[in-house]
Amino acid sequence: MKKKLNYKPIFTLSYLNRTLQVTREGGGFILLLFGVGIGAINTGNNLLYLVLAMCCSFIAVSGVLSEQTLKGISVQVSLPKAVYPEDSYPLHLKISNTKKIIPSYSLYVEFPLDPVGRYRIEHAAYAYQVPHQSSVDKSLMFVGLKRGPVHLKTVHLKTSFPFGFFIKIKTLPIDVETLIFPMIKNVALPSPLEYSEEGEGTIGSAGDDLYSIREYQPGDPMAAVHWKSSAKTGTLRVKEFSKGGLHSYTLFLNIVDPKTNIMVGPETLEDRVTETASLAYHLIRRGDEVSLKTPDMQMPSANTETHLEDMLKYLARVGYENRE
Repeated sequence: MKKKLNYKPIFTLSYLNRTLQVTREGGGFILLLFGVGIGAINTGNNLLYLVLAMCCSFIAVSGVLSEQTLKGISVQVSLPKAVYPEDSYPLHLKISNTKKIIPSYSLYVEFPLDPVGRYRIEHAAYAYQVPHQSSVDKSLMFVGLKRGPVHLKTVHLKTSFPFGFFIKIKTLPIDVETLIFPMIKNVALPSPLEYSEEGEGTIGSAGDDLYSIREYQPGDPMAAVHWKSSAKTGTLRVKEFSKGGLHSYTLFLNIVDPKTNIMVGPETLEDRVTETASLAYHLIRRGDEVSLKTPDMQMPSANTETHLEDMLKYLARVGYENRE
């Protein structure tokens, strides 16, 4: 179950890893408390003193019960090691209650917003009850927005239990890392006709896949004649085959301005990384072998999902080496 914490805070107080927020209902209750207290002092009415004491006890009980609800709660978070941008991935939560006797109620698990907008996590996960010595599994959706490494270090555990007058927040440390791949866009791929091997093109008299049917030319072998097409047209026509699907390409990524010998600007860097990643993705999907080369390294040429993932992981970290 996922939903927002609907109480709107009007006052916030933080201390160490605890944050206390006063909701609008809690603010009204506090004003009522002051009103009853002033009335009791001015009139000396014992009934008003009893009402005042009851109101104070509500606040005390609220503080004790909310603290007991947060006490002994741990959150374990798991996320895929690498994700594609703009796709949704499950972020799994395991909310555990280590207390021996007391259960916890009305818990919200919420992640702080990313200040640089590299990812988005949906609204808080809600657990109505976490029994003692037990755990509850929840999940949220994680969406990567910009390439690069992501390190989730804290999670907020919230509760408005029992009266909704206050929201108590406990900050829990976590250690979860993932990597957002570069954006994959549609790009123009080199045609197989442009590939050459030792001076020859990709079209030959024999190969793996039928590429086209053309007019017969002197020197073409008779084994390549397409007899059905020749019979229909009355002229000899021959079959052309592609030399298989594994053509080899090397993608060169240069992120250094040759004039200044420093890294290019952020927009240019992102454009080059995106184009390189998109070419690698679509060429490998087409069946070609791809190698990635930079001024500092060169990956071997291959055509596997593991090789594509290695290239995307490298491209996802380009420019982040000196930021971490």
